[in-house]
Amino acid sequence: MIKKTAYHILLSNKSDTLSKPVKSTMIWACPPPYQSGVGLSGTLSTPLSLHYVQTTPTIPHAKNEQTKDLSNHYKPSKANFLNWAILALCLLFTSNISAQSNLTQSPQLAQNKTEIKKKNTKAQQKRQQQARKNKAKKAATQQKAFDANSPIREEIQRYMGYELLPERYLSLPYDLTMNTNVNGGFVDIGYLLFMFIPVILLLGFVRKPLYGSIIMVVSLVILSISTTTSFGIKRGIKQPLNIDENVDIFIDAVPFWDLPVSVACAYVYRGLCYIYEPIHTFIRPYSGKSDAITYPLLTLLFVGFFFVLQKRLQHHDKHILALANFLYLFTFVWWILASGIVWYGYLILALGFAFMVSALSKYRGDTSRLKKITFGLFAFMAFSWVVMGYVYRISNHHFVTADSARLLFDIPSVKYQTGVFDEGDVINNLLPGVEKALDEINANPDALVYRIGTFIPYFIKENDRRVLQDNQLGFFHQLTQKFKDRTTLTEALKASGYRYILVDLNTSSIDKTPEKSLTAKYNSFLGYLFSNQDLELLATNRVITLTPPNSPNPIYTHGVFGNVHKSGTFAVYKIK
Repeated sequence: MIKKTAYHILLSNKSDTLSKPVKSTMIWACPPPYQSGVGLSGTLSTPLSLHYVQTTPTIPHAKNEQTKDLSNHYKPSKANFLNWAILALCLLFTSNISAQSNLTQSPQLAQNKTEIKKKNTKAQQKRQQQARKNKAKKAATQQKAFDANSPIREEIQRYMGYELLPERYLSLPYDLTMNTNVNGGFVDIGYLLFMFIPVILLLGFVRKPLYGSIIMVVSLVILSISTTTSFGIKRGIKQPLNIDENVDIFIDAVPFWDLPVSVACAYVYRGLCYIYEPIHTFIRPYSGKSDAITYPLLTLLFVGFFFVLQKRLQHHDKHILALANFLYLFTFVWWILASGIVWYGYLILALGFAFMVSALSKYRGDTSRLKKITFGLFAFMAFSWVVMGYVYRISNHHFVTADSARLLFDIPSVKYQTGVFDEGDVINNLLPGVEKALDEINANPDALVYRIGTFIPYFIKENDRRVLQDNQLGFFHQLTQKFKDRTTLTEALKASGYRYILVDLNTSSIDKTPEKSLTAKYNSFLGYLFSNQDLELLATNRVITLTPPNSPNPIYTHGVFGNVHKSGTFAVYKIK
């Protein structure tokens, strides 16, 4: 609603003075849509001389209402007062009608506004709730993807396993002994500790059956968990409750006399499955990759066995007791924090063997037949272990070359130390064909090297400064998220100063994760290397076969992609 304003303007004659009577014009106008000049810079409420408004634009919608003679001093007439009174009554009447209308409609309007507000509030709450759900779902997806592709999970946890958290810890002694999670001589600790430590504890409680019963029950539970999960891990069974079915299939498929030891062990595993299955069913709802029960459980076991150990050694010398308590505490800390990595617990092996030999040696001259039999069994098993370890070390059951049966010593190293080989000969024996690539890499000291596995960097100068280690391809995975095509990715590497790529061709062989995340990343990396025009293959010891179009005879050559004749271990690429 536009309010009308009365402007009283004195219009003078052509002269600048007001000595003569002039005519006054009453103008009713709407305020102009713009305000310009000097005189009409605001709403006018006092008479102005014309010469103050001579630059003001014409007021729109203006019309003449009445003209009267005025003297030098303006005096309002009765008609003017009447006009003002009529205007005031009109305004009051209009305001009264508007107020009555508002009073009539206000309850309905208020109710409508309240309903609209409620609807908007509910809709806004739903949108906010949905936004929070989407955000949480996205965060969970990202966290799951991060966990699945975590190099720490792929490298460190493979020594410990990927079972439920309580099963992972409880099965660790068995897994280390049997090399369930990681195979190789560098993690082999033998079976003596796992075999005889429980026996030594039991022999100390021959006259205290309660403590002996506790040890036997706990050992049986741990053995049932360990053997069942180990069988599943070795055969790639993802659902632990399906292990018994696979054991039955193995027993039905293999005649006893074909593999008597394996079939006998399978029957033992089948019996231990009956103990494992209710335990797994009970803890599965409360556990997973993380939980709130495992570490309290392990702490209770630590405290309980500490009490048993004190009872077992209460008649021994204080120095023996102190050393045993230290070994026990160190073992518990390693068990909780070391993720099953053997070399962090070498002290346990040394002191454990010392305690075991010391304890069992006392049984040699004991009058008890049980203890004498135990010592004899220990001596036989220890001797067998030494013999089998020696045979394993010099055997060629994993055939590599004709000299693999003589790997008790590293032949290139021995020949180098005796002066038969020089440095180049050693490198060519360990890594055939890599010498020329190393010469080029070492000739460019400012060129950076991107490494995925291999021990080639030991022969690269300033490898602490130049070589980026990405054994589990975590860095490459991040690059693929930012650079969607390999041309851009290669340009990014090159712009960062990288000129060479070293890759272990057996990287995926260490992947123990259930979802095979490292294998997926490695296959993605091979896709980056395959037929990449921006890369040049400098060296590899993999041999492939090529079949010419017009010849049936294959051609053997070094390469990474093709029909593999000899798998090889490494490849060296140059970024052009």
